[in-house]
Amino acid sequence: MPSFNPCLVIPCYNHGRELIHYLPRLVRTQIPAIVVDDGSCAEEAELIRDACSRCDVRLERLPDNKGKWEAVAAGMRLAAQAGYTHVLQCDADGQHNPDCIADFITTGQNAPEHMVVGQPRYGADVPRARLHGRKITNFFTWLETAGACRCDAMCGFRLYPLERSLRILKRHRISPGMPGDIEMLVRCYWDGMPIISREVDVCYPEGGRSNFRMLRDNVLISLTHTKLCISALLHPWRLVRAHKPR
Repeated sequence: MPSFNPCLVIPCYNHGRELIHYLPRLVRTQIPAIVVDDGSCAEEAELIRDACSRCDVRLERLPDNKGKWEAVAAGMRLAAQAGYTHVLQCDADGQHNPDCIADFITTGQNAPEHMVVGQPRYGADVPRARLHGRKITNFFTWLETAGACRCDAMCGFRLYPLERSLRILKRHRISPGMPGDIEMLVRCYWDGMPIISREVDVCYPEGGRSNFRMLRDNVLISLTHTKLCISALLHPWRLVRAHKPR
């Protein structure tokens, strides 16, 4: 099996309109892609099917809405079955600039054992509440990794070494929804996976739709940080192992 054979995994829930415009920009990068429809409604599911058909992209539909990270995990397993070695997770809402994919792929090719995490580069259109909320969650991630992990914990644009990531998924039930990005980052760090940050341009277009629900998802994120903080206190050897020279 080749040491570096990446594909895109795009979790999608009710973002059919966005995907029709965004997917052609992604496939122009010449990286194979898998779209995972996380139980979208009938109208949106049809738009997602249309977008994938036009771009000749593989589509996997989950029968029910399981949460963003269940869709990412499903895409990872499909990618492994297809012989890919790395997965570049990319959200379907079109907020991440596809021009940044080349830098992530080059970085991963030069450091195939590393996770490459997006460090958002925001414009003036970023919602203030989102910006301050991310600062809070990044602070707790910093605590959970004993100050070692300073990257953005919620960015849904990141490159995973597939084999090692799937081993982590087998050992742990990652939070299925929005907090999954946070938990997976911390658990990969605890497992000793090296992490690199690369900047990615993020935009919030006028009229754009988000699946983030302020009350529900902030509660789930708080519960996830509580779980991770308790786990870090009960199992400090994880931090010792993570800090060992590699």
